[in-house]
Amino acid sequence: MPAMRHFLRQRPAQLYLLGMGLIFIGAWSIEATGSYVPMALATSAGLMLSAPLVRQRIARLKAAARR
Repeated sequence: MPAMRHFLRQRPAQLYLLGMGLIFIGAWSIEATGSYVPMALATSAGLMLSAPLVRQRIARLKAAARR
């Protein structure tokens, strides 16, 4: 459990979870509004918010490969 707490305290992980939350809200809004525009906006935001986490993971893989 300490590893999960450490992961959740990192800024990229928080941004990723925020993006996932936006995607869920966007999916709900399809039902509420009948339009796909909110889902498209939420998905775009979720994709942009996941970029820091992907960059962090790539940097860790490169550092491990150098060792």
